[in-house]
Amino acid sequence: MNNMILSKRLSIYAMCICICAVLIFSLSSCGKKETYKGYYVYGLDANEKKVMYEKCNISSEDKTAKSIKKFIRKLQREPDNINMKKAIPDDVKVDNFNISPSGELSLYFNAAYGNYTGVSEILRRAAIVKTLSQVKGIKGIQFYVAGQPITDSNMEPVGIMTADSFIDNTGGVSDYKQKATLNMYFSDETGKSLVIVPVNITYDATIPLEQLAIEQLISGPYTIDGVNKNKVLPTVPKGTVLNKVTVKEKTCYVDFSKEFLNKQDDITDMVAIYSVVNTLIELPNVNKVQFSIDGEQVLKYNESMSFGEPFERNLDIVKEKK
Repeated sequence: MNNMILSKRLSIYAMCICICAVLIFSLSSCGKKETYKGYYVYGLDANEKKVMYEKCNISSEDKTAKSIKKFIRKLQREPDNINMKKAIPDDVKVDNFNISPSGELSLYFNAAYGNYTGVSEILRRAAIVKTLSQVKGIKGIQFYVAGQPITDSNMEPVGIMTADSFIDNTGGVSDYKQKATLNMYFSDETGKSLVIVPVNITYDATIPLEQLAIEQLISGPYTIDGVNKNKVLPTVPKGTVLNKVTVKEKTCYVDFSKEFLNKQDDITDMVAIYSVVNTLIELPNVNKVQFSIDGEQVLKYNESMSFGEPFERNLDIVKEKK
C-alpha cells in the first residue's frame, strides 16, 4: 500500500517538473527579440518635423531596377501608420531614373518637387534616399528637378547622397545636418554703414535658416571667428528676442520683442533695420522682409523710418566684406 502511494507521489512530482520546464522554456523564448532583417520605407511625421519609418515587404531576389520601382511605389503610397506621411506627394512624379555602372542612382523629378522647400523638402529627400539606399548595388543617389541638379540653400548642387548623409538618433527619427555659409550684415565702426561677415555653420535642417540667421544677428559678430572687434559692431539692440519668423511667398515675416525698438547711440536706425533685411534676403527663399513687434504692426521705427511696409534689399549702405 505504501509503495503504491509513494509511486503516485513520484509521478506527480515528475509531472510538475515537466510542466515547470515547459513554462521556463516558453518564458525564455518570449524574452528573445528577433532581429528584423527586412526592408523599411521612410516617410515624414504628420507635422513634417522628423523622419519616420515602417516595415515593408520587398523581395531581396529582385533585380536592382525592379527593386527601385517597387520602393518608389511604396514611397508614393499612403503609409499604414496613420501618424506618418508619404515621402513623395501626389503632385510630385518620378519621371525617370537611371543607374550608372558604379552604382549611382539618378532620380528625375518633375517641376512640382521644386514647390517643396526648407525642412519639408530636406526631410522628404532624407526619406527617399534612406529608402532607396537599401537596394543592393546602390552606392549613392542624386536628385534632378525638371532636368536640373537639386541645389542647397546657397544654390550649390547637393550632389550625390547616401544613407550616411542623414544622421539617425534614437526613436527612428532622422536629423539632416547641413553645412552653409551665411552672409551676415553688421555695422562698421562708424555705425552708419553695413559690412558683410561670412559665417560657416553646420545646422540641423529642422531649424529654418532664417531663424539661425536672426539668432546670429542677435548674438552679435563677436561670436564669429576672425572678426575684428574694432571694425565690426553689433546691430540688434540688447535684450531683443525673436518671437517668430516665417516665410510665405518669398516674404519673411519677423516678429521681434519691443526691445528691437530701443534707440542705439552708436548705430543708426537704418543700419539696425537693414542688417536684418539684407541678411535675410541673402537666403534664396526671401526677397522681402516684413516686421512686427510683439505681434503688432508698428508704423514708425523710433519716429525716424517707416516700419509698416515690407523692406527690400539696400546695398547703398554696404561696404566691403570684413
